[in-house]
Amino acid sequence: MVANRGYESVDAKSRLRLIDAAAELLGIEGHPAFSARRIADHAKLKPQLVHYYFRSMDELVVAVFHRTAAEYFKFHDEALSSPSPVRAIWNLNSHLPVARLMLEFVALGKRYPLLREEMRASGEAFRKLQVEAIESCYRQRGLGEGLPCPEALAMLLSALARSLVIEESVGVSTSHDALKDYVEGLLLRIEPA
Repeated sequence: MVANRGYESVDAKSRLRLIDAAAELLGIEGHPAFSARRIADHAKLKPQLVHYYFRSMDELVVAVFHRTAAEYFKFHDEALSSPSPVRAIWNLNSHLPVARLMLEFVALGKRYPLLREEMRASGEAFRKLQVEAIESCYRQRGLGEGLPCPEALAMLLSALARSLVIEESVGVSTSHDALKDYVEGLLLRIEPA
């Protein structure tokens, strides 16, 4: 039996079209639309090509996640390189261009173990970089007393921003302004404007 060479054709136009179509479909219709047939239809390709280029749907969703994570990493790197990295972390997480897709990946992570592992690994890596940036900021400014430790602040900024994004996606806005004012006050103590 001849080996399937599609798996190794990472730059094949049809493979890339399938990844693009899967990402678009996730953004438009969400995780319920993530099926080989729907993705192939959206890419205007035959459904068999999904399994030609990907050993499993798990492998396809991981490819889509890698593309999205690479985009996030670019924004993340710019944020951490800015003169006010703590504020930039908050701004990035609360205005994340790919936030809706991340919610869909969380839902798909329940079905696809490889995706779950990729999300865990990238989440841990991003958190580590954020903690290091906050530690550096605290050291440079002689901060720490009366402020959350860097690990807690990284988690706090991420969790609060994510909650805002989730609630805003369903139209909830009660207490959002108060929370944003609180975070702004905290950020002013860490990185004065």
